[in-house]
Amino acid sequence: MASRTVLPALLVAAVLPYVNAATVSGTPAQTFSGIGGSGAWWTIDLFQFPEEVRQNVSSLLFSQAGLGLSSYRYNVGGGGVGVNNPSRAPETFYVSPGQYDFSKDAAGVYFLTEASKHGVSQLTMFANSAPAPLTSGGTSCGSSYVDGSGAAFGTFLADVTQHFRDQGIMINLISPMNEPDNSFSDCGQEGMSVLPWKRAEVVNGLWDALDAHGLTDSVGIIADETSWLLQAVPEYPFWLGQVTDKIAAIAHHTYDYPSDVGYLAYLAVAHGLAPGKQTWQTEVCCTGGNADGSGKSFGANYDPTIVNALLFSNMVFQSLNLAGEPHYDWWTLLSSTIGCDPSQDPACATTPNGNGWNDGIIYYDPNFKTNGNHQLYVKKQFWTYKHFGNFVKPGTQRLPITGSGSNTNMLAVSNSSTIVVLAMNTGESDSSLALNFPQTVCAQPGFRTSATEDFAGVPAATGSGSSYSLSLAALSLTSYIFRMSAC
Repeated sequence: MASRTVLPALLVAAVLPYVNAATVSGTPAQTFSGIGGSGAWWTIDLFQFPEEVRQNVSSLLFSQAGLGLSSYRYNVGGGGVGVNNPSRAPETFYVSPGQYDFSKDAAGVYFLTEASKHGVSQLTMFANSAPAPLTSGGTSCGSSYVDGSGAAFGTFLADVTQHFRDQGIMINLISPMNEPDNSFSDCGQEGMSVLPWKRAEVVNGLWDALDAHGLTDSVGIIADETSWLLQAVPEYPFWLGQVTDKIAAIAHHTYDYPSDVGYLAYLAVAHGLAPGKQTWQTEVCCTGGNADGSGKSFGANYDPTIVNALLFSNMVFQSLNLAGEPHYDWWTLLSSTIGCDPSQDPACATTPNGNGWNDGIIYYDPNFKTNGNHQLYVKKQFWTYKHFGNFVKPGTQRLPITGSGSNTNMLAVSNSSTIVVLAMNTGESDSSLALNFPQTVCAQPGFRTSATEDFAGVPAATGSGSSYSLSLAALSLTSYIFRMSAC
């Protein structure tokens, strides 16, 4: 991509029409734990790619030169029984109670291992369905949880976790029921419904199994990953209060694309039922809309442009800033639902279309088996998500930004020596932000993603002491870096 021309700092200050002022607090609001995404189900396809491509994918996802993700979600398969799409039918290790075949799911294990090798600190194992023999219909989709099977299902999950930890792959989180509100009866993927009043049994069964392995201090349970916040609110009273002491966090999805008011209302209910427990956003995808986050709705739409990238960045900011959540996971990190033929159309990957889906960050050709096309196609969203993956690291803290010029689309992240300010401009005109810090800082060069730039280097913010001016190009996300010392 061609780099955007960067004007001298004094000229920028002279011509920018909109100047806002804000202040960075010295009091942390929350400590971050992870930024990541899911390995479902692209690993099945990508395992068939050449090793050099697989290694490139691992680097793009897990290295600091790529997204620098600190969270990875491994989908432990239920066996794919009844699933009509082979690329969404992961194999299961389950053979019979206490008996496992760990040669299965080589594809999923490969990329889980890669995440571990790259030092990804949060490794979550999540289940869309229990192994088929444990579901009501003996299938991996369109079935439901069987009363009284919590111990058997929990033992399976705990045994698999112990196996991986014995191999040095330190899974430290388990989600036993991903979207239990949906059995996926169309069988396009695995799914198992769990009625709200049965969910405590699932958590208790897993807790007891982890306890039998001595893992309750090192492996946390997250639940229940309901699809919509609006749906979670009336369902939580049926189970959450019964197992508050046994879950590490309340995990949810945001497929209702909540307004700020709706998000805050959800938080009030969740925190009221489980005081002191964090909420985590662990899956979302698949919307079009505007850069400012408006106009969202679930549906087919492939958009590789900066507009869609900023729309999703708006959703990340909403979770981290407005909701104060410490953890954010995107849905599937790779996808083949590009909606056009990239092997025949050079403009396919860079042009929006209404046939594909905004469910991935990196795309590949769905016809790779027949045409041999193993090229990867990186959406603009990759580069905006890189700002979060590279800088919102586990152990860093959010410093609230206040003042008339502040909004939820800016984030100050600090560690012991550095403050990074991520600021998004969703407007069509350049602007600037006058930002005051709680101490003397020294501006360093930063990075910007815009329509013409992909995490491109930009000059340091202008100013001195504790006062600086940040230039925000139209339709862009910029990360400005400040050393916590005098220049």
